[in-house]
Amino acid sequence: MKALRVLVLFRRWPLLSLLLGGGALLVACSSSDAKKNDACTPDDADGIIDEPITAQLTVTDTEFVPKILTAQNSSQVTLKLKNAGTRPHGFVVACKPTPNSDGCPMQSCFPSESTIDPIAPDDELTVTFVSPLVEGIYDFHSDVPEDTELAPGQFIIQ
Repeated sequence: MKALRVLVLFRRWPLLSLLLGGGALLVACSSSDAKKNDACTPDDADGIIDEPITAQLTVTDTEFVPKILTAQNSSQVTLKLKNAGTRPHGFVVACKPTPNSDGCPMQSCFPSESTIDPIAPDDELTVTFVSPLVEGIYDFHSDVPEDTELAPGQFIIQ
């Protein structure tokens, strides 16, 4: 409605349009308003986003410690993986199904920067990435085929 009023003003007073250079149109239709109305932008349940964290994760031949990691959505995450096992282990976060009928993506995934290729015993590797926007529970595991005994963990985005 505001954008329509601005257009009417520009038609009545062309000099005003020239002086403002069309800048009033940008004010009337801000990107934050567009994002609020975007069906593919989920609501943030707790109202907190962009809260950087550093998480230490240790992997043995049977488990990840801790089993649960948490972060806010759209936050910078620095993840340090330490292999305390006797064979190589990796780290990958599975995508979360996000079924919908709005034409939005049918799954939400961590970025590729969050994946850690297998590291040798006693090695440690640090990665930095931005957590997904979609809140929920994402399962993580090692993608090494021999890691069938290794219990998966959960990455909770809140």
